[in-house]
Amino acid sequence: MELNPKFVTLLRDADCVCNELVVPHSFCVKHCAKIPLTVKRSMRNGYEMWLDFDKKKEKFIGLHFLYSYFCLKGGQSLFFEYAGGFVFKVSIFGFDGSEIEYPKVVHHLQTAKPRQVSLYDGGWSFVSYVSLARKAADVVVVPQLFVDRVGDLVPDKLELVVSSGQQLVAHFKRKDCEISGLASLCNMLSFRYLNQFHILHFNYVLGNRFNVTAFDDSMTETPIYPKPYEHGETEMGNSTAFEILVQPFHMLRYCHGVDVSVDFRDVRDWWNKLDYITAYIGNRCWTLQVRKRANWKRTTIHDGWIEFRNDLDLAVGDVCAFHWRNDTVHNFDVCVLKAVGNV
Repeated sequence: MELNPKFVTLLRDADCVCNELVVPHSFCVKHCAKIPLTVKRSMRNGYEMWLDFDKKKEKFIGLHFLYSYFCLKGGQSLFFEYAGGFVFKVSIFGFDGSEIEYPKVVHHLQTAKPRQVSLYDGGWSFVSYVSLARKAADVVVVPQLFVDRVGDLVPDKLELVVSSGQQLVAHFKRKDCEISGLASLCNMLSFRYLNQFHILHFNYVLGNRFNVTAFDDSMTETPIYPKPYEHGETEMGNSTAFEILVQPFHMLRYCHGVDVSVDFRDVRDWWNKLDYITAYIGNRCWTLQVRKRANWKRTTIHDGWIEFRNDLDLAVGDVCAFHWRNDTVHNFDVCVLKAVGNV
């Protein structure tokens, strides 16, 4: 799949008083040949300006008016997406990582009027500088300004779509301003922590969908392609967290819960009274709701079980072994052991 190449620039105070901007070397090496010497910088509010691209010095020249019109300062970020031809699409992110509220301005040489920027025209985005955060394997913090702007529209259960087209399941914790369930991104690239990315860019496009773009320490996009797993394969060295032996009542049209045995209290005790876990087989994943009842003594899997059961064509006597996937207690690789006669 052909991607529009992207890079991010974290502005310094010195950048905002000059007329140039350095383009990451790795971006130039990969894409410089197809980009013309003069490019148009197109902002979401309709602001456009032409820039010279000095390929030898790897710089854009002619940014003085942009810095001035948008009152840019050190600590803010610019997100560039090369859309082909002469056009670079550009977004601006504030000090907290949330996309800014764009002013109603256009370049003084333009005759067009500013456009109204809205969620319905390209969504809203935020960036997370995960390399600067404490070690994290599953959770990123969502800027409060982003939550204030669109948080009421974002559902609890999310679909994250990465550059490969792979769809991942995550959860939005509105009260805590967090998105959890990102450990699968680490697994795709065999990363132990999210911090091995430099930046993660999240673009919310209505419904439950976020498009996610990752950037390496050169500030250039690094495509996320899934690690090739075979059916039932798990990571080396992963031990079993818990098992489910499929019973006749698990196969009912309306199953009222699948108990997780007390033999697996090491993982059960970590789950909240109402929680969610994600099960993976190869490039497929399922979200399963976990509930605790009877004074927390009974732990059961509820929502998601029927879909999981049907997708895997489970039968009575089969065993689903859930293996630890990473440093969280919410993500598991699943191996299905078919009972004799069920193959």
